[in-house]
Amino acid sequence: MKDLSVLQAYKKCLNQTSHQLIDVRTPLEHSQGIAQGALCLPLDELQKLTTQLSKDSHCYVMCQTGLRSKIACQKLSELGYHYIYHVYQGYQSWLHQGLPIETPQIDQATVRYQRHHQLANFGKKSQDKLLQSNVLLIGAGGLGSSSALYLAAAGVGQITLLDDDVVSLSNLHRQIIHQTANLGQLKVESAKKQLTALNPDIEINTIAQRIDSTNCDGLVEQADVIIDGSDNLTTRYLINDCCKKHKKALVYAAVYQYEAQLSSFDFRKDNSPCLRCLFPQTEGFEPENCSTAGVLGVVPGLAGIMQATEAIKLITNVGETLLAKLLIMDLFSNEFRTLKYRQDNSCCQK
Repeated sequence: MKDLSVLQAYKKCLNQTSHQLIDVRTPLEHSQGIAQGALCLPLDELQKLTTQLSKDSHCYVMCQTGLRSKIACQKLSELGYHYIYHVYQGYQSWLHQGLPIETPQIDQATVRYQRHHQLANFGKKSQDKLLQSNVLLIGAGGLGSSSALYLAAAGVGQITLLDDDVVSLSNLHRQIIHQTANLGQLKVESAKKQLTALNPDIEINTIAQRIDSTNCDGLVEQADVIIDGSDNLTTRYLINDCCKKHKKALVYAAVYQYEAQLSSFDFRKDNSPCLRCLFPQTEGFEPENCSTAGVLGVVPGLAGIMQATEAIKLITNVGETLLAKLLIMDLFSNEFRTLKYRQDNSCCQK
């Protein structure tokens, strides 16, 4: 490996087909400009060069400032390339010296999800799973607002919003997906506008209905993961039973004043407990909700983000989920607890 300045590399590569400048920066950096004629290959994809360039080619390797390119030179040597030159000054110096540049055509999705692609144990493989997934989001209120925003931003390919309510002024302190200008509009339509503006490359389906026994089966059956953003125990049991019937993954959350609780039920697995295992039903019991007891606005926001996180992990099979665990967050005392629970045999045999 030999060190060269950007000017030396430019002169060497000029009009010589066997001499190739290789830029190992990220697609996001590439989208802002590259050295004219450079071949763009991020450092973690450098092995692809073997299908594009002969090992007898002269490779001039650069990055932004010269750090990543030194690592790339070592990798090229391991891949069997014989003529490797380290452009130690990098693209930053190329710009300062006024050498010719160009703006390549970069796939917008690659740039949008670049930070996911770079993430250890996630990468493009997990991102592709998100893009191919369908999440049913029941409720476009406090929980659904932050869940939907982060699922759309993360690149979930299809999000189905279910809610029959309209935006009211008392919603806005916690339902951040809606705006004052949307007062009186259906929540699903208000939410769709925000999500489409955030990520126009995904599909947003809207259903202005309340979930009940007549539509639950059809909705759940089409989804990969269901996020429960409802506000009453009766509906939560209905959703739980339907997800269990169709062997779907369900993310549960509930909020009360300063507190939130979350859990995941993965009915794709035979040993998953359900909501009834966690909270055995008491006939006629219905706990207070936000409309009667109040809620600190950030509580459903945080819980919704956690639901989105669980959904992403369930789709990609990355990380540890809240299966058989109940996360309790108390923002008043700033305490976070996780309780373990198990499958209730009498419940699961029903």
